[in-house]
Amino acid sequence: MKAYIVEKALLTENIDKLIRQAGDVPIWAVLKGQRYGLGCVPMARILSSCGVERFCVTEVKEAALLREAGFTDNPILMLRQTQDPEEINTMLDMNIIFTVGSLDCAMVLGGIAAQRSAMAEVHLKIDTGMSRIGFQADAQSADLCAEIARLPGLYAEGIFSHFAGADSADLTNARAQAALFDKFVAMLQERGVTIPIRHLDNSAGIMNFENHYEMVRSGIVN
Repeated sequence: MKAYIVEKALLTENIDKLIRQAGDVPIWAVLKGQRYGLGCVPMARILSSCGVERFCVTEVKEAALLREAGFTDNPILMLRQTQDPEEINTMLDMNIIFTVGSLDCAMVLGGIAAQRSAMAEVHLKIDTGMSRIGFQADAQSADLCAEIARLPGLYAEGIFSHFAGADSADLTNARAQAALFDKFVAMLQERGVTIPIRHLDNSAGIMNFENHYEMVRSGIVN
């Protein structure tokens, strides 16, 4: 019990630090299993008590745990993409927001959503230097993303990328990523596509940058 109280106090302190730094921009907390040893649902309850009520997850089971625990209307973003029909249907049932980082993924998701007469909310993932998943930040990908934004069954609610080194002493590369992200958003606007929610900052980005766009994603800082 004592260890739990200590960890909860540390978590609350860090949340308050991030909220102050983010200002009016909403924080979406990244929940990954047993972070801080508390578990996904206890962490979400602590976060909610501090005013953070939007979450990001990396597994469908994490989203299911949150929904089953009473977070029925809270926005939840899945940070990885999926083309698995079972996962897609489960996520649609739970009203989970999808990450899309390829045309193939968008076509599968849009097809299933349209068959259900549903509208899947998606956030487009742009690779500005992390080199994991996502569209390359170039004109060809801008054409693809503009096409995806007009697909039946999909609503392009968000667009995001991820810093590879916003916690470094030298922020040159992080600034280059931010500039590339802004350039890509501008390319979409030139193609008649305006996406309402942009997000780039992780925890380090929140602390080291002033432009937080329309949302930030955060784990916990020390």
